[in-house]
Amino acid sequence: EQWQKLSLILCAYGILKEFRPSEPFVTKYLNNPPMNFTRDEISEDIYPVAIYSTMVLLVIIFLVTDLLRYKPIIILNSLSGVFIYLMLIFCRSLFAMQVVEVLYGLFMSCEVAYYTYMYAKVDKVHYQEVSGRTRAAYLIGRAVSGVVSQILVLTNFSYYILNFFTLGGMVFSLVWALLLPPVSQSIYFNKTADEENA
Repeated sequence: EQWQKLSLILCAYGILKEFRPSEPFVTKYLNNPPMNFTRDEISEDIYPVAIYSTMVLLVIIFLVTDLLRYKPIIILNSLSGVFIYLMLIFCRSLFAMQVVEVLYGLFMSCEVAYYTYMYAKVDKVHYQEVSGRTRAAYLIGRAVSGVVSQILVLTNFSYYILNFFTLGGMVFSLVWALLLPPVSQSIYFNKTADEENA
């Protein structure tokens, strides 16, 4: 059935977007060469930016996701992930890391589109199955990412190199996001008269 194909496509995206092997080691990466930030800089000047930016951006993204019909926000999710890991690879300044944290806040905020995209594409009868599948894809991506990161670290790959694996996952998720079918009708905006009366 069509809804199952869409579900599999979105689940593949979910797995790709969660493949971030460097994420468990970001603090160690920032604290060691080539970054060399102190623990105080990391905990007081870098990480708090992500918390506040996520709080602000989540409200904005939540409000525009349905209006823009999901796919652009899913693309923005992957695009912000690509920029995060490009900056972690090539930038060294404190300000650049604060920009990374703003982008991380955007990345986390855009997840709302991933979880709601299917509800605009499938019949309500399948909502429970779709919810389970998208959540399972998220967890599979996190699990695979965690196992890969541990294997890479145990085989003496540097924290710096982990960023390249993560960047690869983000690039693949961006390509996959571009291939997602567009949503023709939003859930809340531009409803037909029949839908509003139902």
